[in-house]
Amino acid sequence: MGDDRVPVLLTVLAGTFASQPLAFAALKDAADRIGAGVDLADVDVIRMAPNVRLAHYFRPQIVARIQSIQAGDDTVIVLRPSLLSANPGFPPAGSPLRRLGRFAGTLIEPPEFHV
Repeated sequence: MGDDRVPVLLTVLAGTFASQPLAFAALKDAADRIGAGVDLADVDVIRMAPNVRLAHYFRPQIVARIQSIQAGDDTVIVLRPSLLSANPGFPPAGSPLRRLGRFAGTLIEPPEFHV
């Protein structure tokens, strides 16, 4: 059994939402507005225990940086690499989502990912 962590650049968004479903809806709406699809399996909406949840992806210094940039927003969204996250026009103007940036992180992948 080896280390299944894979280094990756993850896109991080922020916004203020009353619930996780509303954050998902805003994400889907923003993707639709630029003609892109979103696979919700590539998305992690974080509203509770952000330090712990972000630590699954990022080193402590990066978690602190994200939370500093996040400011008053109560929700952070982590996007796996995809056509959507690579689109420089995402999120579009007028969206309740704000792009915080792309940060070096890791994902835990099943062993077949490495084959």
